[in-house]
Amino acid sequence: MGTQKWLNDLSEGQKGERVVANHFNKNFGLDDISYNDNSEYDFKGNKDGKTLYFEVKTDRYEYFKEVNTYNMFIEITCSGKPSGILTSKSDYFVYYYPDLEKLYIIPMDELRMLCIKEDIDLTSMSGDGGRTEGYLVHRNLWKEKFKIYNIKKDTDLWKEKK
Repeated sequence: MGTQKWLNDLSEGQKGERVVANHFNKNFGLDDISYNDNSEYDFKGNKDGKTLYFEVKTDRYEYFKEVNTYNMFIEITCSGKPSGILTSKSDYFVYYYPDLEKLYIIPMDELRMLCIKEDIDLTSMSGDGGRTEGYLVHRNLWKEKFKIYNIKKDTDLWKEKK
């Protein structure tokens, strides 16, 4: 059962990465996009001769649980080891809500500083069977730190609730 949930979460995340990459391709001219399967980044692309790296978190928790938490979960450890924003080599962090049709983007260094310097709630024993720890960034309270885009949901890609 745990393995199937992990595979479903992976599939949702990869869908989100493709939607986000396509958004940056169409709207900002990011080209030569390629995807990655390790903790360094999720996808990269070129813009004006420079390679940019992106970390994407796709969040459908509120949709599936039918609850509004307004939180972005920003992972920092998994199984007692640094992970998430502590190990990513990405230039940008993207938080994507397919069901809200919203995309939040922030430079990775700014996100790290926000989590460290501000009074952001830290939660432990979260996700992945209680193995992760991270910050809960309230998307409405901190929205001025992010660029927020409306991004139409691709109904062919995102099927109804399971």
